[in-house]
Amino acid sequence: MLPATYSRADAIFNTAHLGLLLRGLETANSNWLKAALQDRIHQPYRQPLIPGYEAVQSAAIGAGAYGMVISGAGPTLLALTAPETAEAVRSAMESAWASQGTTAQVKVLQIDTQGAIAC
Repeated sequence: MLPATYSRADAIFNTAHLGLLLRGLETANSNWLKAALQDRIHQPYRQPLIPGYEAVQSAAIGAGAYGMVISGAGPTLLALTAPETAEAVRSAMESAWASQGTTAQVKVLQIDTQGAIAC
């Protein structure tokens, strides 16, 4: 599904947004996170492979998510949101999946701020 080549503009766009994502996560700046979750490299090409993607994304954002992305190779979708809206976003995504005829596991997870540790 992914193209063999990308435009320089799209590559620069995604690279810049990666830095913005890292800084947005560090500072919890909601405007930076909303902008940082935009993508031109893989999301536009892979979204059509996920039936109901647009409905779930719309529900997540409508419930307060900063944005939603395809995580890894899929089928996981990741919505980032503030802790106080996490349950509303989870519920909205679950309902959107159900309205599309899809049963999905929708979980609220915390960001790991410690990272890997030695055992």
